[in-house]
Amino acid sequence: MKRFTFLLAVAALSVGCTSRIPSGFNPLASGNGGPGGPDIIDHRSSNPRRDALAAQILAGNIPPEAILTTVYFDFDKYTVSANERAKIDAVAGRVKATDVIIAGYTDHFGTAEYNLGLSDRRAQSVREYLVKSGASEARSEIMALGSQQADKNAAGRQSGAKDRKAVIVDVNYSGPISAAPAARVSAPAPSAGAAPAPVPTAL
Repeated sequence: MKRFTFLLAVAALSVGCTSRIPSGFNPLASGNGGPGGPDIIDHRSSNPRRDALAAQILAGNIPPEAILTTVYFDFDKYTVSANERAKIDAVAGRVKATDVIIAGYTDHFGTAEYNLGLSDRRAQSVREYLVKSGASEARSEIMALGSQQADKNAAGRQSGAKDRKAVIVDVNYSGPISAAPAARVSAPAPSAGAAPAPVPTAL
């Protein structure tokens, strides 16, 4: 089955690092990225409402009414806990009847590449649970935002807990969606293919 994944270009890892944005890079393009980098050739069918909402997510401006639920994760984990599964169960019926974007996030600890992979795993874990609950995989899409919108002032793991999440967003919610510019692109993650599995860390 085809897996659609939004690609988010992350900030440059160091001052003066050379941008590696491919010609024609589009963070709203789809495709299965491989080891050589993001595949941005195979574009999805046009859906202006979805694309406008995706742009708002990229800009950190999700309409509150569009959020079905927010699932939180433990530090450096992408497994959905029992408490958080209950939150997904509560909206599973609504998800079955609509199109959704599942946006994954991390705190600011770790490298940009690692966090992009971890956020992708978190969003995928939520989607997999929804599919097991009867939702259609074809009606859900993933955005992996990594630590792009994390609170950089969070001094400890506990203070960064609010950023370790996946947000289920209803594309077809009844409110307005304003066109919002995507986050400014500096440099893409080295690979948008299979996300690296988090490395166990001593807590």
